Amino acid sequence: MQDDIPCASCTSVCCKEAMCRESLDSDFLRFLLGPLVEGYSVDVGWHVAGSGCRLSYGRPLVCYEYFCERFEAQQRAEARQLSRAFKTLYADAFAGQHMLVVEDIGRITASKLDRIHARLESLREAANAALRRVLCGKLGLQPAAGPAARAERERPA
Repeated sequence: MQDDIPCASCTSVCCKEAMCRESLDSDFLRFLLGPLVEGYSVDVGWHVAGSGCRLSYGRPLVCYEYFCERFEAQQRAEARQLSRAFKTLYADAFAGQHMLVVEDIGRITASKLDRIHARLESLREAANAALRRVLCGKLGLQPAAGPAARAERERPA
C-alpha cells in the first residue's frame, strides 16, 4: 500500500525537520524509537523523498494533524477521528501531563500504563478496520468483519 499513500509521492511535503525533532526531544518517543533514532536526519528529519516518513510508529503528535486534500473525504474524516483518539490517549499520563512531556515515564503507575495499553489495543483494532475498509473499497470487495464481530457471530445461542 506504500505506493498508494499520497505522502510518498508528494512534491510539496508538509512535514519539516523542526516538527520531526519532537520525536527526539520527547523522552517517551525517543524511548519508543530506541536505536531507530540513529537514522534521524538533521536536514529532513524522518522524511525520505519518494517514500514519505520512515517511521511507522513513534511519530510526534503534529504528524497526525496534517491531511492534505489528496486523501478522499471519508478517509480523511476517519483518519482525523483516529488521530484525535490517539492524541487523547496519552493526554493525562502523569499529573495532568501528556505522555510526551513526562520526563520520567517510570513515575507513571502500572495501572495507568495498563489502561493506556488497553486503549491502544482498541485503537489498533479500529485503525485496522479502517484500513480494511479502504483497501476493500479500492479492490471492490466487501470488508470482512473484525475479530469482535466474528466472535459475536460464532458465539453459541
